[in-house]
Amino acid sequence: MIRIGVIGFGKMGQLRAKTLEEVGCEIASVFDVTLPEEVEYSVAPNAEAIIGDETINAVVICTPNFLIKDMVIKSLEAGKDVFCEKPPAMNSADMADIAAAHKAANKVLMYGFNHRRHAAVIKMKELADSGEMGKVLWMRGRYGKSVDGEYLQGWRANKELAGGGILLDQGIHMLDLFLHIGGQPFDEVQAMVS
Repeated sequence: MIRIGVIGFGKMGQLRAKTLEEVGCEIASVFDVTLPEEVEYSVAPNAEAIIGDETINAVVICTPNFLIKDMVIKSLEAGKDVFCEKPPAMNSADMADIAAAHKAANKVLMYGFNHRRHAAVIKMKELADSGEMGKVLWMRGRYGKSVDGEYLQGWRANKELAGGGILLDQGIHMLDLFLHIGGQPFDEVQAMVS
């Protein structure tokens, strides 16, 4: 059985833990600086306790963006497989550091690009790959994020914690889908934000 530690036990950490349990994994331990009132799992005193636990095979990282690089690299260096929420990094230099650590560790590293698993996207990918309608020549996407009155008070609206704002946080899903469905490098890219 795969024993998993979850670092960042907010909405996404809780969702990932439940889903992993449903597919037969064991949630060995969780950590967050702000935990819900009731936690049904063992709570670690800090993230390092999960990363350093030799009985844990894999780490799920659901932290704010500014913590991702260090958590991923430390987990890989500790010999853990890693699933991490997106975005993969705050910038390209951080991504290069993560890629180097991933290569050195030779462990699984996967990011939460869950839109690839939506039925409509799977069908689009099948159609694009089949060539039935020809070659993909042009793609356009629109993506929105539901934002409530609390959004500007959260970490996602803070550049130091989130990096590139909504474009990095959610727009990366659209970029991932373009690359996934298009299956090739693009000659030209245009973007508008409003």
